[in-house]
Amino acid sequence: MEAMLNARNLVIGVVALAVVGVGGFYGWTHYGPGAVPALSDDPALAGLPAPVDSPFAKVMDGDMVLGDANAPITFIEYSSLSCPHCARHHKEVLPEIKKNYIDTGKVKLVVRDFPLNGPAVQASLLAHCVSPLAYWGMTEQLFATQAQWVNDQSLPVLASMAAAAGINGQDFQQCLNDKAAKDKIIASAENADKAFKVDSTPTFVVNGIVVKGEKTYADFAKIFDALAPKAN
Repeated sequence: MEAMLNARNLVIGVVALAVVGVGGFYGWTHYGPGAVPALSDDPALAGLPAPVDSPFAKVMDGDMVLGDANAPITFIEYSSLSCPHCARHHKEVLPEIKKNYIDTGKVKLVVRDFPLNGPAVQASLLAHCVSPLAYWGMTEQLFATQAQWVNDQSLPVLASMAAAAGINGQDFQQCLNDKAAKDKIIASAENADKAFKVDSTPTFVVNGIVVKGEKTYADFAKIFDALAPKAN
């Protein structure tokens, strides 16, 4: 029987292991009650849970946001940089969403941390160590190279990636020890747990509607198109 842990305890634990260099290479999932499905006349929204009325369904200070800040649909992604489903989403689905919805001002993307193991914490700290403009490229690189660093010897590979981005060894270690960045990662996971019952990655929140698991571009397009009239 699995131990039931809350998100704060999980991330505190893996952050501690990651920073001391152990790596904390283990996965974690907890299973909580799902949201109650909402009744909707729109087939595209049928079976999805009712929107969650939470400030975390909107852009918060310090969020990493891609797209027009005034876009009517807020598309939040909770992901772990070590998650293969998240990597596939970024490779195969997100580019089409970006082209057709983000770049056209219909949707803004918010990416929030929900690391599931030590290497993912280290990778998140690296991503937040580069400039905000370089953050998106770094996260895509981390997703694309998971096979190289998602293991119990992640630090040397991540250090090499940091060096390629202009971050020397001493600065990389400072990134790993950055208390403010670690606190932000812990808060991201804790708030995801409290507000949306996030228990796996990827989990998405679209204008407050929680969408769990990997979805196709067509799945998201239907949701965005159904929400567009309501968002305007």
